[in-house]
Amino acid sequence: MRHPHVRAEVSLFATSAGGRSGPTPEVGRYGCPMNLDGEYFDAFFDLAETGPISPGQTVTASMAFLSPELVIPRMAAGKRFSLWEGKMIALGRVLSVHPDA
Repeated sequence: MRHPHVRAEVSLFATSAGGRSGPTPEVGRYGCPMNLDGEYFDAFFDLAETGPISPGQTVTASMAFLSPELVIPRMAAGKRFSLWEGKMIALGRVLSVHPDA
């Protein structure tokens, strides 16, 4: 995984609430588009620290971005975002930003 740029709290919707039908992969990284202020960016989560993330679960995770130079200037503690897999599947909140990562 790229160096983490952000620590965030992420809550996946339960399957019954329109979330994923199953957990993220068990190892490696999980990537999906992140919606931030109406724009989409490629985001990646380090599953080594969280393990698989199941529908309905809330985790604190490190995030990295394919284009951090576009995302990091828009991030700050408390900033809200959503995750997208053909539909909104999760909500998140930035806890801290690490621009030099």
